[in-house]
Amino acid sequence: MSHQPLVTNLDDDGDDDIEELSLPTKRGRDAISSSHGSTGTSRTKGPIDCYFPKKPEGKSGGKDVQIIAKDILRDRAVRAFARWVYDAGLPFNCVNYTDTFGDFIEAVGQYGPGMKPPTYHEIRGPYLNKEVEETNKIMEEHKVAWNKYGCSIMMDKWTARTGKMIINVLVNSPKGSLFLESIDASDSSTDHIKMFTLFQNTIEKIGPSKVVQVVTDNASENVKAGGMVEGAYKNVYWTPCAAHCINLIFGDIFKEKPFSTVFGQGVRVHSYIS
Repeated sequence: MSHQPLVTNLDDDGDDDIEELSLPTKRGRDAISSSHGSTGTSRTKGPIDCYFPKKPEGKSGGKDVQIIAKDILRDRAVRAFARWVYDAGLPFNCVNYTDTFGDFIEAVGQYGPGMKPPTYHEIRGPYLNKEVEETNKIMEEHKVAWNKYGCSIMMDKWTARTGKMIINVLVNSPKGSLFLESIDASDSSTDHIKMFTLFQNTIEKIGPSKVVQVVTDNASENVKAGGMVEGAYKNVYWTPCAAHCINLIFGDIFKEKPFSTVFGQGVRVHSYIS
């Protein structure tokens, strides 16, 4: 099914008549630019100037025309982007990555009309390699901070809806937090021996002299593994996660009456609203 976007043409005569028309094709835009050039003016017409002629200064409505034109063109661009998101099956929250997504929109806008979309080869090849190089540079900057100030290893274990168990390994320092790796623990039990092995491998990878502490949740296997770490490395401490401690505290509180009744009602209300 073919979708032809519509824009509004605002007349220069000062009346409020609005005519709907299809956006010109590339050949049509070239013809418009050529017709403007034949009048003797040397100024290059942009897309807004081509579709929406600017009113002379001194007459009312000139700025309004430009504002309306930009709104219409933005609506057209957002609609095209949304259609691509729906077609590709991307999650809607991809637009919430405001830093990288905003840079992308700004770069496309600076390029202007006629930009060709990236190819499959570009995305999976040269530009992926460039991002890997950039990530490695960031990691080197963090390693400098690890050498100077020391660092903390943070282990975050979680279970996906599919039942897959993932352990995310992060390293924190005054430079910030850096994601190091993910470990799939779905096919093996995470007893204290295996958790100690994971702690030990990560400490050795970073360097024992740089590690100050290992932070995990308060699961029993982590408590035992943390004690083994402190025995093996005299300068490394095991620290329980404060957020997990607070969750356990509130969990025990809400098991007691009358808190359990209020908590149950709150859960039902939240489930209904959700």
